[in-house]
Amino acid sequence: MDLVYSIFRKQAWKTQFQNEQMEEDMCFKCLAKISANNIVAWVTTFDLDDHVNINWGSHVYIADLNVPWKYHKITSNNCTVTTLEWDMYGYSLLIGDKNGAVSIWTCSTDHNLTNWVQVGSKDFRGEPIIAGTFFHLGKKLMLVNEKADNINYFEKFNYVRFTPSLRTWGGTGLPGCLIVSATGMIGALLTNDSGEPMISATNSLAVARYRISVVDISYRQNGNFLIVTSDGRPRSPINCYEVSIKLINEKSCTIISQWLPSFFLTFNETVDRVISHVKFLLREGSESLVIGSNSSNGCIIETWELVKKTNPINKVFKKVITEDHPTVSWIKKSSFTVGAQLTALATPKMSISYNQSSSSQYVVAAFSNHQVCCLSRELTQQCLFELSSYCEDNIGKIGLQHSSNIQFSDLDISYLGNVFVVCDNMGNLYLFQLLSVAELNGPLTVAYATLQLEYCLVTGLDWWDLAISLRPNMLEAVCNRFSENFLKQSQVLQQKEYTTYLSIRSFLYKMMPGAQSKRSDLMHLMTLHSISNAFKNVLRVSDIMADRDPVESLSNVLKEPIIDIDKILPSLGGKDFTVEPSTLQSLHQLIQWVAQLALNVVSRIPEPRDNVGYNLLNDLYAINTIRELLVMIRIWGLLRPNCLPVFIKNIDNLDVLSVTFRLLSRFVQLCGENDEMLFDECYTLQSQVNITPLSSVAAGIHEVASPALYYQHLPLKLVFGQEPDCLRYNTSSIDTTYNGKQHSDYVKDYDVIRNVYIGRCPLTVKQCNRCEGKMQLVGNSRTAAIRVWENRWARNCRCGGRWRTVKVGSQ
Repeated sequence: MDLVYSIFRKQAWKTQFQNEQMEEDMCFKCLAKISANNIVAWVTTFDLDDHVNINWGSHVYIADLNVPWKYHKITSNNCTVTTLEWDMYGYSLLIGDKNGAVSIWTCSTDHNLTNWVQVGSKDFRGEPIIAGTFFHLGKKLMLVNEKADNINYFEKFNYVRFTPSLRTWGGTGLPGCLIVSATGMIGALLTNDSGEPMISATNSLAVARYRISVVDISYRQNGNFLIVTSDGRPRSPINCYEVSIKLINEKSCTIISQWLPSFFLTFNETVDRVISHVKFLLREGSESLVIGSNSSNGCIIETWELVKKTNPINKVFKKVITEDHPTVSWIKKSSFTVGAQLTALATPKMSISYNQSSSSQYVVAAFSNHQVCCLSRELTQQCLFELSSYCEDNIGKIGLQHSSNIQFSDLDISYLGNVFVVCDNMGNLYLFQLLSVAELNGPLTVAYATLQLEYCLVTGLDWWDLAISLRPNMLEAVCNRFSENFLKQSQVLQQKEYTTYLSIRSFLYKMMPGAQSKRSDLMHLMTLHSISNAFKNVLRVSDIMADRDPVESLSNVLKEPIIDIDKILPSLGGKDFTVEPSTLQSLHQLIQWVAQLALNVVSRIPEPRDNVGYNLLNDLYAINTIRELLVMIRIWGLLRPNCLPVFIKNIDNLDVLSVTFRLLSRFVQLCGENDEMLFDECYTLQSQVNITPLSSVAAGIHEVASPALYYQHLPLKLVFGQEPDCLRYNTSSIDTTYNGKQHSDYVKDYDVIRNVYIGRCPLTVKQCNRCEGKMQLVGNSRTAAIRVWENRWARNCRCGGRWRTVKVGSQ
């Protein structure tokens, strides 16, 4: 277990109002939750933008764990926020407070992390909300343990029968959330996108209302919820319920609660003890509980499991009852004792394996003595981190008189379980790695890391937490094994997940020191592949009775040893490549990018190539894709000359497209062998036309997942709102890769999606949280083809990062 970084708010002026409220707010429980996209949401009483401490309340913030200093406030509440939960996909957030107000927030239509809208709310007056969760939508993909070493994804991963929490006609899951109040009330809210009022229903969790202090919610495979509650008193039972939600009609639903077997805790102590935490060992399909209790002597953490038992039948009734009647009951499995108060407890959100007893299940606990401990399923200590000395060193940044005032308030584990976030009562965040707990039998291995990347590939989960957990000497081995396994999959799966595969692979190369040029090549390959699909999608077959489509005809023609582009055109049906002039004009910036890429590739042909890792010149698929697009551009130029790319030429009568296609064709025919005559022609072309280096990412990037992380002494000490200079790494090698020209001055003002320059001083743009690539807020989507292209990247950037809106001068 390693502390990667801690991030604090800027030191604020201490006011009289702060002195009066400090003691009360030290008891406030800050909340922190990590989404499936590795976006952290947390609640704090301190306004991060207020440096005089006058805006007190419950402030809800979000930030990407990759750039936690770039935060955004979702909402502020005068009442204490007591519930904070993400949905399964990380796009909606559930917020509940102690007065009974429940609201659901989601990203706006542009999927921007800085634009959040409230899609629904409900006020349960006088009902303190202490827990909540979103409905399960019924999709669950898991690993088959016996086939973990199998190469085929279809055999390695199988869908589990998981019923949606609320079903409509046809068994489709409906979105919504379930909440539990401190008085024993359960409520259901159904969200909708039509703007109509939310459908809600309430019921009592038990036959009669009673006080609840701690609660946890889990999903069952039959679509119901499993809820465990406690009133905090050790003499009271730990109650369990099964809750189901049924849809009556389009405007109403009902909640049904069923009482399940309960149990009592047994303590031999004479001191008063309070049950402070109750957690399911897993959020999905778990029948094991983790219970934490505090006393003046310390805390006790216990695990309980629901098992089936067969009760013996009295011999008097054996003549009547011939079959055994098994019953279910809770059995205590293990316990762990610490001489400090338990302040936070967390368990994994999910398991990628069918085996519920696998070693991937563990418990992370934080204590009042500033210790963070990781325990196995059997509650044996795996690793321990001491934060007391670290807090003493950061008193000046936190602005407190005594580090004992800092108490860990909440913690949450990422979906893959490789990192977890701890939040203290001052709203500061601490990010930990679980390097030695990934398998709980040793350090993270190449095989297990590759397996997690493949799981991210087929499920859509974010891989950031896994990437920063890899050791530097593992990155290349994991990347190579991941690539080898993917290339052995079926063509259907490769076509479906090719873009995600390139995103993961380029991310791993970005983490490698000295591999930025390989990462740049992969980013160019991703853009090339996407442009190729966009161009081919606008083609329409002129004769519906034709045996093959235009794309197949073009691929077959390029297999012939023809290097003159004009001799290829007669072999193709011109009608099949006819596109509306307005569509061609709207695709001009993409056509220009393809032409610039072709020129850059030609300029690199004479250079020595590295066969280790990825190189665009070693990829014949990429070279042939460029040739195909050049032929299509040539044909479209005959239909509308204005759509042709623009070149800065030193010779007026130079046909750049024809020469570029000829040189690329000769290079393909030579299969990468050295040819001095070909090299001389490539050098000659560089003197005849201006070759502009391509822009892939920003020149200087500040982020956690970077090669600069491996050169730092952990933990990093970060501050909200301040970019750390220690994490800045220069990607100028990306910009000077092509033709040795410096191009970093223009990268900052380049639209990486539309491939156009957006000026030196754009007012407001969208920026990626991972690669810091920029995109215009509003594009010129005049045709359906360019709208499809822009919508392809509306939710995420090419690298997989989320967009946020930034203003000039505030980056």
